[in-house]
Amino acid sequence: MRFKCPHGWTIDQRIAHYSRRDPVSGCWIWQASTQRQGYGLVGYRNRVWLAHRLAWTGAHGPIPAGKILCHRCDERRCVNPDHLFLGTWRVNMADLKAKRLRRSAAADTGRMHIFICGLELVGDVTWETGHEQPLERKRPRA
Repeated sequence: MRFKCPHGWTIDQRIAHYSRRDPVSGCWIWQASTQRQGYGLVGYRNRVWLAHRLAWTGAHGPIPAGKILCHRCDERRCVNPDHLFLGTWRVNMADLKAKRLRRSAAADTGRMHIFICGLELVGDVTWETGHEQPLERKRPRA
């Protein structure tokens, strides 16, 4: 269990302390408490923040009225400001729908569809059997 942050720590120090960087996806995965929906929670200046909102505020300033934060990576525990963008509820739902449609279309064609470092990657999946050696079965001794 990680220790509680000192009151004097900056936003960046808190985010770094409570998150783990995933080298494959580039996500900063929140390791401390989360709410039921899966978003991280953190205390800062006598207030409880959603961790991704605090990370955005520390990197880019306050979130404008009428805007929400959307995740490019679709990982609710991600607090990497580079994986977040400002949008509206409608933009977020359209983004989610488009990603789901692309994933299902890729699945129907046998193509792999993944998100890494906030980028969308699509490619063909092939299976090579030429390198496999058949297993030799030993007969039990009588």
